[in-house]
Amino acid sequence: MDARGGQIKGGDPDREPLPDLLRFWRRRVDPLKVPGLVATGRRGEGLTQNDVARLAGVSVRWYGALERGIKADYSVDFLDQVSSVLRLSPAERRALYLKSVGRPPVLAASSGAGAAVPVNAALLQRFLDLQAPAPAFATDLAWNMIAHNQQLREWFPWVVEQGANLMRWTFLATEARQQLVAWEQDWARPFLGRLRYERAHHPKDGGLLNLERDILVGSSSAREMWDRPDLVEHSHGALRRLRLPCGQGYETVIRVVALRPMRSDTLRVVVLLEESTRGDALIGS
Repeated sequence: MDARGGQIKGGDPDREPLPDLLRFWRRRVDPLKVPGLVATGRRGEGLTQNDVARLAGVSVRWYGALERGIKADYSVDFLDQVSSVLRLSPAERRALYLKSVGRPPVLAASSGAGAAVPVNAALLQRFLDLQAPAPAFATDLAWNMIAHNQQLREWFPWVVEQGANLMRWTFLATEARQQLVAWEQDWARPFLGRLRYERAHHPKDGGLLNLERDILVGSSSAREMWDRPDLVEHSHGALRRLRLPCGQGYETVIRVVALRPMRSDTLRVVVLLEESTRGDALIGS
């Protein structure tokens, strides 16, 4: 689609000029679904340049330069923050990188002083597909869904949505409290402990910063729980209960198998092993 909502020629973001893409991407984001944004009194749909700049933590002038297609030394943090604010898919994020700095993004990056390490997306998808019949998925450091298998899509149809994010769904989606049995004790509190842990280890990561802000602004329950100084590194081996919509609401117990590839400490791979089929469960990472 073009900036006014029409169809983008060929449907391929790699063929479109960056200014047209950025205008389209920000105008498709519903301000009503962005925590902390005032949507009343707006004369147009979508986000403004001011909105994107504020949410990404940069000046309007700097974001405006990007949207005008001006060549500059845009940082990885800045481009990833823009990607997060605009809820870009992996293909769209790739187009943003190629058109702004002339190189593709890495699928996952190593934190610390080392150079970013790319992850083979095809190999990752093959690994997830081979986990069938167990649902399996991968997220980046900020819990954005990167890849998943068919079984996970059957359990959680929302993962195919634009900008699908595990943490945002858990805290901001109404149905999460029905599907995640013992939502506060087994899911919300451990997840906030995970978020606090990652923020402590990656204090300058824009994606984590935006995630923390969105959850605390959008969820009163999260705000009430946030004062607990819990730090949770992972949930590998934990037992959880799920109420599955694809099974007419029956409950199942799953054991979380949480992994990280040897070449990256910011990519999470999670497999959900079903312990029982009818009984007393999403995603732990």
